[in-house]
Amino acid sequence: MYLSVNNVILTHLILLTLISNRASARTAHCRCLPTDPCWPDPSAWDEFNRTINGHLVSLRPIGAACHGPEYNETRCEIVKNSTHNPLWRISEPAAYQWTNWESEETISGVEMGGCPISAPRDTPCHQGRISLYAVMAHSAEEVQAAIRFAKQHNLRVTIRNTGHDGMGRSNGLHSVQINVNRLKTIQFVDDFVPQGGDESDSEGRAVIVGAGVLGIELQEAGQGHGLNVMTGVCRSVGAVGGFLQGGGTSLLAPSYGLAADNALQFTVVTAKGELVVANKVENPDLFWALRGGGGGTFGVIIDVTIRTFPDIPIVYALLTTSIMQQNETSPSAEQSLWQITGEIASLLPDMKHQDDKTSAIIVPVILADRVALTAAVMFPNSSDTNSAETHFTRLRETLDTRGIPYLLNITHYPQLSTYLNEPGPMHQSGIGQIEGSVLISENLFFKPNGTSEIVGALAQLHFQPGDSVEILMSAGGQVKANKDTIHSALQPAWRESALGVTIRRNLSPDSPIKIFGDSMLSSLRGLESPYLGSYLNVADPDEPEPQRAFWGENYDRLYGIKQRWDPDGLFIVRLGVGSEDWDEEGLCRVRDRR
Repeated sequence: MYLSVNNVILTHLILLTLISNRASARTAHCRCLPTDPCWPDPSAWDEFNRTINGHLVSLRPIGAACHGPEYNETRCEIVKNSTHNPLWRISEPAAYQWTNWESEETISGVEMGGCPISAPRDTPCHQGRISLYAVMAHSAEEVQAAIRFAKQHNLRVTIRNTGHDGMGRSNGLHSVQINVNRLKTIQFVDDFVPQGGDESDSEGRAVIVGAGVLGIELQEAGQGHGLNVMTGVCRSVGAVGGFLQGGGTSLLAPSYGLAADNALQFTVVTAKGELVVANKVENPDLFWALRGGGGGTFGVIIDVTIRTFPDIPIVYALLTTSIMQQNETSPSAEQSLWQITGEIASLLPDMKHQDDKTSAIIVPVILADRVALTAAVMFPNSSDTNSAETHFTRLRETLDTRGIPYLLNITHYPQLSTYLNEPGPMHQSGIGQIEGSVLISENLFFKPNGTSEIVGALAQLHFQPGDSVEILMSAGGQVKANKDTIHSALQPAWRESALGVTIRRNLSPDSPIKIFGDSMLSSLRGLESPYLGSYLNVADPDEPEPQRAFWGENYDRLYGIKQRWDPDGLFIVRLGVGSEDWDEEGLCRVRDRR
């Protein structure tokens, strides 16, 4: 059958209309992609770069220097030699601490791939989840310009400092990264009064911390002033980014409260590109949300003012042991590992009863040829090593009786800052990693045989070589005491918790796996009914009820504040506030706002 010329023209117009309508629908509901007409042309990028003083960089995966036409022998050697150095990875905007979040298998059936460093030279290098551009911001004004450019062109935005996030929230497909790692302000204040307040609002000694400052940098500065500040277990984590906004815990928390508890004021660039201050006087709703509502969600942090504390003496106990795998007729090394873990965990309730500011960490690790364990206990405001020693008498006897080799060192530090600034190994990076956490209540922890139930549940799990567990006693004490004095978006269950239990799985650097897939955390969630919740900063990407797990009863208010400050969803992160309105990568809206 033949069509007349008029029919052909009519058919062509109908097709153009359909295509136009689909494009309009995509523009209305999705972020602009490089293949879309709305994507900025090279001249627009050049002009934008001029407005931010030449601080725009085009990104390719760090492995690109080892592959195909981008191969560069010198650069490739640097990449291979530096890939496991977390500080080097922080300095590289196209690198992430955990390599599985640099790659992506498929999105909507389209192969995305990655760019493994160790793959053969002729292996194609795909962009994966690495942002396409990064704004290496040196000022609030440059961040504002980046936000306005992104809004003008409907671009996907991500916010990055160190790249530690365990769910890939500071990188994103087809995104523009706002990198705040160059914002390194550290300014100590003797008597901080929030902007808009008066003398009656004085918060005492504090420090103004730029968004790019690392925990290790802040602790070093604090030591020079005879002060302590609340930072994380991992020293290379940023001090006031996602760590603080997600709650922020460590061995210091029972003494000082969570990091979010100690935030006094934020300077932040909003989704409108406006620079605002949020504290208890000005923009108090935003202030409430930023303290526990999660990083990368309510704006780009420029700096945060946080409390400081006088240096204190501590006693620090550190135990390490390693057991080789034996033959099948002997008790397995893993069985011994959980017995030792249980023995140590059983000591913690008495320690906590004697001083609720005591903190501890137990880390059992399963390796291919052996198991290992590291445990530490911090006794704050103490110089009494003999008293600390008595806590471990029974444990020593048990280990000696079983013939298990171990080292136990108990050290008095006249200043906590000395311990915090001791040289030590950084965490392992440049590998794949997945993790998830569960909060454990004081009710279970202090219950007779409560720690046995917790460790028993762990012992029943099927671990793989490279798996580890972290049992962190970082609640109670000041964390609990802040229940009636600190009003924030933090998961309320923190005030009733005693422990955080985290499971981690190390993966090969070229693995794209992002979830456990074997329900590792299900039995831990079932230890208590109702399930208490999870630590947002150590979140399982497959968390079944993320809103309840991370924020509990605070979520509805958080969602409302999110819509007030970011109605168009410019700042969307995986499982973050408002993310349920968008697809997994924050590229397309999947439902209207509530």
